[in-house]
Amino acid sequence: MVFHRDLTLANPRSAAMLVIGLLTGCVVGCQAYERKPLDAPGTAAAWLARTPSDETARQFAERLALAEGRPADSFDPSDGLTLAEGEPVAIVFNRHLRLARLEANVTRATSEFAGLWADPVAGVELERILGGVANPWIVAATIGITLPISGRLEVEKARAGAAYVAELQGVAAKEWATRAALREMWLAWSAQVIRAELASELVERLGVVTALAEKQEKAGVLSRIDARLFVVELAGREADAMTASALTVELELQVRDVLGLAPEAPIRLLPSLTFLPRVADLEDLRTSMERGNTELAAVRSTYEVAEESLRLEIRKQYPDLTIGPGYKNEDDHSRLLLGLSMPMPLWNRNQQGVAEATAKREVARARFETTYEHLASRVAIALAHYRAGHDVRESLEARVVPLADQQDADVRRVAELGRVDPLILLAAILAQHSAKLRLTDAMAVESIGAVRLDELIGPPMRVDAATTTIAPSPEPVFEGNSP
Repeated sequence: MVFHRDLTLANPRSAAMLVIGLLTGCVVGCQAYERKPLDAPGTAAAWLARTPSDETARQFAERLALAEGRPADSFDPSDGLTLAEGEPVAIVFNRHLRLARLEANVTRATSEFAGLWADPVAGVELERILGGVANPWIVAATIGITLPISGRLEVEKARAGAAYVAELQGVAAKEWATRAALREMWLAWSAQVIRAELASELVERLGVVTALAEKQEKAGVLSRIDARLFVVELAGREADAMTASALTVELELQVRDVLGLAPEAPIRLLPSLTFLPRVADLEDLRTSMERGNTELAAVRSTYEVAEESLRLEIRKQYPDLTIGPGYKNEDDHSRLLLGLSMPMPLWNRNQQGVAEATAKREVARARFETTYEHLASRVAIALAHYRAGHDVRESLEARVVPLADQQDADVRRVAELGRVDPLILLAAILAQHSAKLRLTDAMAVESIGAVRLDELIGPPMRVDAATTTIAPSPEPVFEGNSP
């Protein structure tokens, strides 16, 4: 539907100049392109120079400590980096998190500029009459402006805002998952440090027993076959010690990678094999999971985006009004034009968009439900994992390790009296080593199970929103620019 009303205009050229001026002003106001090339040497230098003592990491560590009820001055990596100190370092420097925060900026940019009015459309039309007339030129100029009477722009803003919240919630979930991954990796490395130390200790003690066996062989007390058992055992354990040492180095490099630090970064990591869960009851775990799990919160936010998307598609069925004021000069007669246009929702009515958005909302609902089911199952599995490690660790500490230590002490006492049997001494040493190794493995299983329980219930609730924002609030923990 288009309506025109013609009015006399005193100065026709002014209207044409006005249109030209508007076009020129729009072009001048556009942003210019500036190239920003990549810098591989600079990237390498920044990576190699990165340390936990960086001021950004220190400031964020203080905020995080205050939010979780720990002393703000507890962050001091100068004497070695603990697991608790490593977590804020990973949030700031981990490459996946830095990239996720930058990707969130894309959604933020969309949210900031969503719902803007469409730019006016300026048009100039020139006609020349080929017949012999006094004024052969006809000049017309219009400016089309769309009035968003449908209300879709407000819905676009709401949808973009929901998308940004969902993106932030996703970043928060990645931050918490990275902390959990660092904890597991740190515990695995710490357990391997103990295994390597036990392997070195075993090699040292086997060296003494092997020397004793060789003396008894020369004295004719021990057969060559029995004496060779000690040599073979020592050689095998030396290989095990080298393997354990190499694996320790590899796991430490993996920890540094999660931290976002270079392999040669000047920092000493302090091993720790103890981690206690905040909750260890199944019902309490499920309740805490429903309230604080960051993955579930992210999926819930995604469902809100689907809701707003459907609302937007439905709002698109309603038409907006476009007005087109303009000027026309014909036969030295100036006219002021006003055009009104509006689409008529008769056949299309955005039925495809509404149907697709409705189906996507159902997918989002199903994703939330299946995520909940998956997380609830993981809670039960993690609790079983933790309890198994806990029970085995208590049994080893209460019975196996004390018995092995007593056996080793008794054998040593007998050896001091001069009645030593190398084979019995070897059996006692290996039994004690096996008991300590089992205890280390059980401690690792228990602590890793505790980490997984802690991950599933989500991070501690924020204490003060002014210091930091912690999931399940719709903000990532670290809000700074990517270092």
